[in-house]
Amino acid sequence: MSKSKIFNLKAGKIAKAGAMYAWKYFRGKPLVFNLNLNVTNICNQQCPMCNAVITGRKGGVSTNIDDCMEIYNKLKPYSIASLTISGGEPSLVRDIPQILDFFADKFPFGVNVNSNLYADEKIIVPFAEAALRNNIRIGTSFDGLGKIADKLRGAKNVSERVLKNIELVTQLRKDMKSNSTLNMNTVICDQNLEQIPKILKISEKYGWTQTLAPWNCFFYQDGSNPDLQTLHYSDELEKVIALAATKKNIACSRDFLLSIPKFVKDETDKYCPYLTGIFKTYKIFVDPNGDVSLCSREPIGNIHKSALEEILLTEKYRKDVEGYRKCHKCWMACFVEVLLAMPKFYQKRIVNKY
Repeated sequence: MSKSKIFNLKAGKIAKAGAMYAWKYFRGKPLVFNLNLNVTNICNQQCPMCNAVITGRKGGVSTNIDDCMEIYNKLKPYSIASLTISGGEPSLVRDIPQILDFFADKFPFGVNVNSNLYADEKIIVPFAEAALRNNIRIGTSFDGLGKIADKLRGAKNVSERVLKNIELVTQLRKDMKSNSTLNMNTVICDQNLEQIPKILKISEKYGWTQTLAPWNCFFYQDGSNPDLQTLHYSDELEKVIALAATKKNIACSRDFLLSIPKFVKDETDKYCPYLTGIFKTYKIFVDPNGDVSLCSREPIGNIHKSALEEILLTEKYRKDVEGYRKCHKCWMACFVEVLLAMPKFYQKRIVNKY
């Protein structure tokens, strides 16, 4: 199928979905714009900042294709706009090719799958081929080179293995004539700041889009872990952001990118989609066992036991959202960027009004 036909199909789906979301909003129905489906809590890295197991749900739990179909059917009435497949590490899930095939055309704003691209080639190839043949966006984290990468990702030879797989996936996309977007995300911290210019060159070299975000210290991190990143304001940070702003492959919004130094200096406003306007149920997480959670990742219900609409009316939901009023703020693209894209008059109505 030609790119123009694909664009027209997507534009039609988006227009139809937009009208439906407006109808739901005025009817007071739940609006969920993104489902983050964690297909596993198994991972081959041990990142010190990861929130996948913060509630103690450790172990080897993964979904299969039947689990995913059941979860989708339970959530289908809510017409969720987009899907993010995450984990854990999705490439380690046995049924991931079938899962990607199933979900490919189910969400009007598309499907994104995140992978650290750290696994062996025999695992990465079937995973990548499934995403590429379905034009699913592949996102990977690339936070550093050499020993710095190993410390930040809690594994050995990280940058070497990931770079090898980035090259592999890049060639597969070319061979398969796929329209998948390939994106490299980098979390900026004091530990990798000097390496950011080299990382920007890598994404340019392979033709990947690049997103950047500052290190965020969340409420579940008490600072007791000595391996946690830090990020302080500096002239070097300003230079790195200015350099990134000149790159054509940068995929995050200019407002989001240029405000990173301001965020680090605590000069940005607080934007929270869970507390403001039409985005009060913007993003939900669903774990392999069906647990539903929001940003805190504390379960507020289970999709196998209750309908989502019922879960969003519970006391657990209310208390969880109230907890975000105490959260200082974050600068995460998946939460903040959508609100920065709103008209200025709407931003003025919502910012810091909690």
